[in-house]
Amino acid sequence: MSVLVRAESIGRKLHRLRMIIDGTDIGEYERSQEADIDRKKAEIVAARKLLLSLFRKHGELCVRWVGKGRKKSVRRADGVEVGEIPKSAWRTPSWQK
Repeated sequence: MSVLVRAESIGRKLHRLRMIIDGTDIGEYERSQEADIDRKKAEIVAARKLLLSLFRKHGELCVRWVGKGRKKSVRRADGVEVGEIPKSAWRTPSWQK
């Protein structure tokens, strides 16, 4: 299963990360500063089976950090939460190294 993450600049500091698994664009991962792109790519690879399963069931996905809940929420295009990235897939943020 091949995983490609395409980083697109959306401002001076932020990048949109498009998740592409086996040639299919399945959606967007958290918006990131350049220092965190590699970490988030590793998270996508670690959670690829879950992400692909949710994509097949719900269509295009969007992953966002929910600070209040301290979780990485996986949502459908209409914003409805359909899952969470497990903490076992998380990697250490750049500011904590």
